[in-house]
Amino acid sequence: MYRATLMTLTLLAAGAVHADPDVDALRAELARQQSLIDQQQARLDALADALEKQPMAANPLAGTTLGMYGEVHYNHLNADDPVTGRDNIHAHRVVFLVGHQFSDDVKMYSEVEFEGAPDSSTIETEVEQFFVNLRLATNYSVDVGQFLLPVGLLNETHEPNVFYGVERNPVEERIIPSTWWEKGVMLHAAPLPGISADFAVHNGLRGDIATLGGDEGLREFRQEFGGSRAGDLAYTLRVKYTGVPGLEIGAAAQRQENITQTSDLAVGGKAPATLYEAHADWHWRGIGLRGLYTRWDIDNALARSLGTDKLEGFYVEPSWRLSERVGLFTRYNDWNTAANMPGRKDTVQINTGVNYWIVPQVVLKADIQSSNLPARQGDGFNLGMGLSF
Repeated sequence: MYRATLMTLTLLAAGAVHADPDVDALRAELARQQSLIDQQQARLDALADALEKQPMAANPLAGTTLGMYGEVHYNHLNADDPVTGRDNIHAHRVVFLVGHQFSDDVKMYSEVEFEGAPDSSTIETEVEQFFVNLRLATNYSVDVGQFLLPVGLLNETHEPNVFYGVERNPVEERIIPSTWWEKGVMLHAAPLPGISADFAVHNGLRGDIATLGGDEGLREFRQEFGGSRAGDLAYTLRVKYTGVPGLEIGAAAQRQENITQTSDLAVGGKAPATLYEAHADWHWRGIGLRGLYTRWDIDNALARSLGTDKLEGFYVEPSWRLSERVGLFTRYNDWNTAANMPGRKDTVQINTGVNYWIVPQVVLKADIQSSNLPARQGDGFNLGMGLSF
């Protein structure tokens, strides 16, 4: 409208030059109209700035992020497994992720997992993570809620497209035991370039000492989602170095005041426990090498008498990324859930296979595995599909 008015006045002014020698009044009117246009533009600019500074007022979902990951597996064993049989197709898990940035200093993160049991159609639903992260200062923040513990290579980063092999490695699953989350408070600090530390205070494990020594290790001691006994707390410290491109070196220690959460002798009485873990992960020009060692020491008379007071394991995994889409690997796994039991040998499992990334977020996997289990129960092959975004 203003432009049309300006053009009209300009035409009138052009005619007025010939009709009226006094053009000062017309020039003044043109200047007034231009001033009005400038004022209106200033108002529009101010409104745009206000909308940019307050996006939540226009869109309550601004700052919200969504994601998911999942995997489906086929396992073939050369001997019948009592749980899965000889051949098993397993829709293993689907996990949905929701995060929200409330402000520059406050954000929330959550994961809800649907996991299918390998021997039935039962679906286990868990809240894997649910915490608020508060930034305290540059390079310092704190998580409050339920979070993944900072132990090992797998526990915090286990999307199927970021690790080799169809199944997660058995050492971190059965000794650490991943995936492992607890409720409490965790401080993150990065005081120097390439050096970070995490310290968490959280609820501890809870279980029966007499059940130790089985194939699952301490997995059934995890209290997981919902209410957890917290009379005896646990403390986790992890230090990590990433100052060299392609290299991560880390170590963690955890102290559990009592993994039975009671003094009742019916479940073995009080049992303080300490977890140690150290790892390295190195990548250079497509060549990769990662390794991890972990151990539990349990201070309990019943565990010592059974030889289950020590759980221990390690693995070494060299890999070769042939291209952006194809990678080869082999992994040597060695673990023992009752390392002090007389005559109890370590379980050894070797996996060798290939990952094929259709796109970086979607992967197809295949591997052959062999072990030292009786009757070749641990020998066979695995196929898998996984994705994350």
